Amino acid sequence: MREPKPYWRDVPLELRKQIEDKVGSSIRWATRVFGGYGPSATFRLFLEDGRTLFAKGAGLGSIKENWKVLPLEETVYRDIAAIYPMSPRYFGSVSVEGWHLLLLEDLRNTKKVPPWSEALALQAIRDIAEFHLRGLSEAGKVEPMTSKGVTDNWINIKNSNDERNYFLGLFSEKKSDAESWLEEVIDTMITIEAEYMNLDQPWGLIHKDIRSDNLRFRDGSLLLFDWALACRGPLLFDVGFFLPSIEGEGGPKAERLLTEYIRVMADNSIEFPLYAKKSVAVVVAGFFASRAGQPPITLLPRLRCIQRLQLGPALRWSCNILGLPQPPTLNFND
Repeated sequence: MREPKPYWRDVPLELRKQIEDKVGSSIRWATRVFGGYGPSATFRLFLEDGRTLFAKGAGLGSIKENWKVLPLEETVYRDIAAIYPMSPRYFGSVSVEGWHLLLLEDLRNTKKVPPWSEALALQAIRDIAEFHLRGLSEAGKVEPMTSKGVTDNWINIKNSNDERNYFLGLFSEKKSDAESWLEEVIDTMITIEAEYMNLDQPWGLIHKDIRSDNLRFRDGSLLLFDWALACRGPLLFDVGFFLPSIEGEGGPKAERLLTEYIRVMADNSIEFPLYAKKSVAVVVAGFFASRAGQPPITLLPRLRCIQRLQLGPALRWSCNILGLPQPPTLNFND
């Protein structure tokens, strides 16, 4: 099931005229584009002069969150130089009542993932590290991330019957074994999770939403888009949330890729304390553990599926790095 995105025919004529004035060419035709997991407005525009552009933003059917984050994404594309070497070119924005679109370089001829090779995954990690290094000087241009929804997930699973049951329900007939495992590890998870937002680790500009649907490769180098959640936060957040998605899509394990990230950063005199390496794994696992088993969201029909995909590798990684027993295998039959 796909997200309920608007059609090009829904776009007001006034907005289409603004686009043509902005890019200096009339629009020959356009089609809506699917990608990501929300009902945002996304279109590929075919111009009379032969160019193609990508338009994304909020419009008919967009949810409150789309409208909330769009101004931030526009600011990042416009004002933060650290993203320029690895993001689509920004051509400006257009808006009328009920619509606001960003005009971007079309990346349709670039390489998608999966499938992941080890070489491609390692290149992505190195490019993220280089972005983090470039972004250190511009971190003050974005707001700091908060701990809400980040360092409170395992404790919510412990204290809320609903949260606990949503999580344990993912193990199907192994629910009893999962419950025993949870009792054994959860207090450790809670303790480690609480350390994650400490300030005595490297903080800087982060994308905060790196997944395969938000990236492409061009000439072997990483391209990132969907900068709507960019903020100032622990640098390990970006790679921490990215690693389980790579593993879940058949790529290398988190440990291999994290080692490469740490190496690149160390070569540039950026060191990470041991607690940060442990706590990011626990935070990632807790984030997906508290969400993957919850009921589907009507306007985000595929979200739970991608959360379940990342939960298994995140649990494996967090237990491995802490030396804890591994949980039972998750059930993905649905």
